[in-house]
Amino acid sequence: MPESILTLSEIQEARKRIRDIAIETPLIKSHVLSQELGINLYFKCEFIQEVGSFKVRGASNKVLSMFEKGYEYNTFVTASSGNHGIAVSYIAKKMGKKAFVFAPKVATSHKLALIKLFGAEVIFKGDYSDQAAQYAKEYAEKNNALFIHAFDDRDVIAGQGTIGLELIEQLDEIDYLLIPVGGGGLIAGISFVIKSMNKNAKIIGIQPAGNPSLHDALKMGKVVTTLGTNTIAEGLAVRKVGDLVFDIVRDKVDFVALESDENILKATRLIFEKERILLEPSGAAAFSYLLDHKVEKGSNVVVILTGRNISQDRLEKIFYSG
Repeated sequence: MPESILTLSEIQEARKRIRDIAIETPLIKSHVLSQELGINLYFKCEFIQEVGSFKVRGASNKVLSMFEKGYEYNTFVTASSGNHGIAVSYIAKKMGKKAFVFAPKVATSHKLALIKLFGAEVIFKGDYSDQAAQYAKEYAEKNNALFIHAFDDRDVIAGQGTIGLELIEQLDEIDYLLIPVGGGGLIAGISFVIKSMNKNAKIIGIQPAGNPSLHDALKMGKVVTTLGTNTIAEGLAVRKVGDLVFDIVRDKVDFVALESDENILKATRLIFEKERILLEPSGAAAFSYLLDHKVEKGSNVVVILTGRNISQDRLEKIFYSG
């Protein structure tokens, strides 16, 4: 992987840049689940960010880095099925800018309502996020607006990577790190940091079986586009991971596991039952790996809990479908 793709110093600078927007989230030990699973299980609580997900890190780093470089934009444009769009809308409101979010059909009503709450205009385009992204990019170019990609962007990946810096400080030894995967910006940023400082940590990406974009890309040795997305975890419903993401992940991530929607819903329910933490299925997806895979007894296992912006229909599926 060419060093120019990303550097540790960029991620360290991102941490300084976004400190007034993205909070440092706690790493909490689940004593109940640790005892049940025979491991030391830790949850990285990204769901407590003001916008309800980790996405505020990458989006804010992109915006602030561009303004530091002297660029001036009155309008921000992105494509998102939810949490990234919420983050961009939130930042635009804080800065007194306009925001347009191009949303694919998989977007949920609750997340769309939050996007609008922060003042952004939602434009429905495409069945999938990659199609919406193409429309958004073209709109931004025509209107001299800042396009903020949800994951395939160096500044966005660096922003997500700040989670890795926090983890290094919060836990001396990480044996396993479980990270959910949609477009891959999160796992790319975190894995870059962790593997730079702790090569022995095993990093595992978790994707819904109905959306194996990164899993298939690693298997094929190149970025591929899946035929569609079919998962309850709509926040992870991305047909194609980013090119920058792939270049980082293939060197830093040990492997990607596929999990069924049934397991993802079970994991979401179990986290609520044991810890009273209510997450969206995408936010709890990484924990699903531990339901049917064994890790070394007594090991330190960190699970990234990414978001809490759950819609009513997802709530019903979690608590009334099983």
